[in-house]
Amino acid sequence: MKKLLLSILSICSFTAFSQWAQVTALGLSGHDCYSAFGKAFASDAGSNTLNASTDDGATWSLSNTGISSFSVGVKFGALNAGTLYAFRNTEIYQSTTGNGWTANNTSAMNSSAEVIKGIAVSSGSVFAMTVPISGSGIKIYQLSGTTWNFKANVPIATANLGNCIEDMNGELWIGTTATLSIRSTNGGTTWAACNGTLSPTNWWDKFVLCQGATSTTLFMGTYGGRLFKSTNNGSTWSTIYNISNGATISISDIFVRSNNDILVACDSGFVYSNDGGATFQKNNLGLNYSNSEYLLRKITIAGSYIIASTANGAIVRRPLNQIFSGINEIDPLVVESKVYPNPATSFATIEATGLVLEKDCNVKVTDVLGRTVSAAEMKNGKAEINLSNFSSGVYTYCIYNDHTAVSKGKLVVQ
Repeated sequence: MKKLLLSILSICSFTAFSQWAQVTALGLSGHDCYSAFGKAFASDAGSNTLNASTDDGATWSLSNTGISSFSVGVKFGALNAGTLYAFRNTEIYQSTTGNGWTANNTSAMNSSAEVIKGIAVSSGSVFAMTVPISGSGIKIYQLSGTTWNFKANVPIATANLGNCIEDMNGELWIGTTATLSIRSTNGGTTWAACNGTLSPTNWWDKFVLCQGATSTTLFMGTYGGRLFKSTNNGSTWSTIYNISNGATISISDIFVRSNNDILVACDSGFVYSNDGGATFQKNNLGLNYSNSEYLLRKITIAGSYIIASTANGAIVRRPLNQIFSGINEIDPLVVESKVYPNPATSFATIEATGLVLEKDCNVKVTDVLGRTVSAAEMKNGKAEINLSNFSSGVYTYCIYNDHTAVSKGKLVVQ
């Protein structure tokens, strides 16, 4: 009887735990989220509020120092060489920590006539795309230092309006409202349609709201709830998932974790693939349909959690290993790392020589209870940890490369 009761309790506990859980401390009215510097970020479309979390979304604090009080609805753009960009209308801010933001010079943009729709990084350069407040047209701007300079007009005959701009394996791609996608192979100077064999008959599938790429595959998500896939850089496409029933059910974000693991936020909730896009499935357990929590807008990975923002402003999360089994089983031999001095008293350096050329790397330090006590971006394969607020004891560090845990070790603080 005791064994049966224990089994029932174990099943119930796992069921309750194995689902999406809303982060209730934010009270956001907007919907954007991002991950960088070993942190998760969320923004509020109703104010200038930005929030940051250093414990994978469990708790949050304000992170909007330097953001104009008039800059409501700030969105996150892209991360480049240790700098994160955020934008709203024609305002662009940058930060190397996710706080202490500084404004860029965007005087080349007409604040009364155009708005920024997205920021992308390609081949080490940062680009912004704007569309007019009324009418048609797409403009491309390129960052030089902290000043944005006009780069090119996209011919209206090529595309009327743009929804998103992404780097797709070293090329700039724009999702549009007319010709599906256009791309530039010369750093944003010229643009051409790149639909290949894809010619949707439904108007709602001409609206591309998001794009993503693995090293071998390109993906497009549409306003009509359809996912398209190309394995030859856009020459041919195939429909791989469709959540639409003749209505407009938007796919709003694609997060590509690896060649196999793909996360999708859409109006029918959370959709994912663990086989490179060959098959997709939903997992909405814990999302509140009546409260619009199933209407996901953005999705990201922070540490060992999937974090998503919703249409009603809620931030929800769930453990990554509930979706991708074994994802947190770290093989310490994947990347060799070391920490020195060890033991340490005031500062310690964590180094992974195999990550010197990698850009999206960070390290987290946790205590014996599993709580994150420090998080830092790794530059050139190194991160310096300030130990001034550490208590004496043994800590664990974990290194992430492109959101994947690749190495771990012990740090002794005296």
